[in-house]
Amino acid sequence: MLRWYCVLFLVVLCSIALCQVNLEDSVVKADIFRVELGLGIPAGDIADRFGLHQSAGVGYQHKTNNNVLIGLSGAYIFGNTVKDTSIALLFNEAGSITGTDGYYFSPLLYEQGFDFHAAIGKITNIFSVNPNSGLTFLAGVGYLQHNIFIYVDELYVPQLDKAYRKGYDRFTNGFALNQYIGYYLFSNKHFVNFRAGFEFTEAFTKNRRYNFDTQSTDDTSDFDALITFKVGWNLPVFEKTQRRYYY
Repeated sequence: MLRWYCVLFLVVLCSIALCQVNLEDSVVKADIFRVELGLGIPAGDIADRFGLHQSAGVGYQHKTNNNVLIGLSGAYIFGNTVKDTSIALLFNEAGSITGTDGYYFSPLLYEQGFDFHAAIGKITNIFSVNPNSGLTFLAGVGYLQHNIFIYVDELYVPQLDKAYRKGYDRFTNGFALNQYIGYYLFSNKHFVNFRAGFEFTEAFTKNRRYNFDTQSTDDTSDFDALITFKVGWNLPVFEKTQRRYYY
């Protein structure tokens, strides 16, 4: 853990050292590294399986001298509201699973997933406080994956060991579209560089498992949608502007 704090500290120092430009004068090129947190709701088919979700992600973008943004983003999706009841097949009358030692076990179910995408967009001059900030629009393509994470002591519940869990976890993935609308703020104050806005994801997915509860595979195509509000801290490395001399 100390190692990661040291890495983050060095990144911040580099950001401060290389940001000696005046953002109030003109648009400046930059390489942007970002950490981000989100809170969202599901829609479409995924809403039948999960509830509210959180996300934690990172990203990289290159900002041109025309305020065009090109970059990559990735996020880990997680939540503790699972609506899917496929695992109920293993429950006894008490709503638990009887272990090999005779005791009752109640598996913990969580949502987990990953979202990766590449996007392009632009920082506009709408609500801008300087030439490098403003309302921003992004669009991209990528990949969405999600499944039910099942936690139980498999030593006493062998019917949910690593191999058998796959028959109940509804592992699903597929191609995704992504849009973002939010606000980017870059400031001469080094730590006041952030973005905040709404990210929309529409994914065309399929369940990739053989389901033990239905004794079949699910070949139907799903439409999964996520609406997530995200707040991110940007660590920009700006290109120094060339000095001009007049004679």
